[in-house]
Amino acid sequence: MALLEVRDLRTYFRTDDGVVKAVDGVSFDVEKGKTLGIVGESGSGKSVTSLSILRLLGSAGRVEGGSIRFDGKDITALPERDMRALRGKEVSMIFQDPMSSLNPFLTIERQITEVLELHHRLSHAAARDKAVEWLGRVGIPDPSARLGQFPHQFSGGMRQRVMIAMALCAGPRLLIADEPTTALDVTIQAQILELIRHLQAELSMAVVLITHDLGVVAGMADEVAVMYAGRIVEHAPVGELYSRPSHPYTQGLLGSIPRMDAVADRLVAIPGLPPDLSRLPSGCPFHPRCPKKIEPCTREYPAFVALSASHKAACTEIDANSFPLPPGGGRGREAGP
Repeated sequence: MALLEVRDLRTYFRTDDGVVKAVDGVSFDVEKGKTLGIVGESGSGKSVTSLSILRLLGSAGRVEGGSIRFDGKDITALPERDMRALRGKEVSMIFQDPMSSLNPFLTIERQITEVLELHHRLSHAAARDKAVEWLGRVGIPDPSARLGQFPHQFSGGMRQRVMIAMALCAGPRLLIADEPTTALDVTIQAQILELIRHLQAELSMAVVLITHDLGVVAGMADEVAVMYAGRIVEHAPVGELYSRPSHPYTQGLLGSIPRMDAVADRLVAIPGLPPDLSRLPSGCPFHPRCPKKIEPCTREYPAFVALSASHKAACTEIDANSFPLPPGGGRGREAGP
């Protein structure tokens, strides 16, 4: 049984302009010790999916349907008191922007020790010792002295390390990393990703890595789910997705990445913009931007095509019979989201 099971998740926001279907029928599993990468452009529903898992949607958002099961328990039905006990201890999250996520009025010491005092019932002295240990583990020099400082006294990379320490100090079984390297230079990015990978192996955590950077996913994930307009359009093991991308949107994302083995080729941008989620087009929401669209794409959302036992994509234009099949793979069609 997977540690995290998400089934037909639908999260909507009711606004003055109408209902925004930010997540509309998303399903995936994450096994213990494995990493699922969720990729897509801004506005595709990646972050809302993660906030739905932790029930941090605010007053405007609501899970309208589906289920989220953690370790076999449906957490959408948990009382808020039980959900508070789950957050931080069993499931933790690294948020996109550490400067806005950290409290500017509290010291780093107070922000980390609060997690340990709440979830492990440690005394403040014991929690402080643990906080010093974790700041050292995430690579912050002289952690004891820096514990008394405020977030603005840290660089962007160091603030991200503090966020990682806060997320992991309680020993969660699932880590959700939402754009953990946004706005960091490439050297710091590599250090942060290597740190997450090292701590994941040490703690046997499952990880959901949310990003728009397919290059990051290539080095981190076991499986990849590609999201567009609130839905998963392709899901595959990472090696298979990169070697045999099938959905036109996935192909467009990969085509926009510079390649060392194709220096002379021009990068290909996906035309147009992601759709307004409160006014989605009929049929496949990608069809206004799709170079391979056919007439049925404008009328109905495509069913998933099973391209192998672990690779599927939702596209009417895909011909499973002509798609290269890996050894032992099976084919078929299944209902779309």
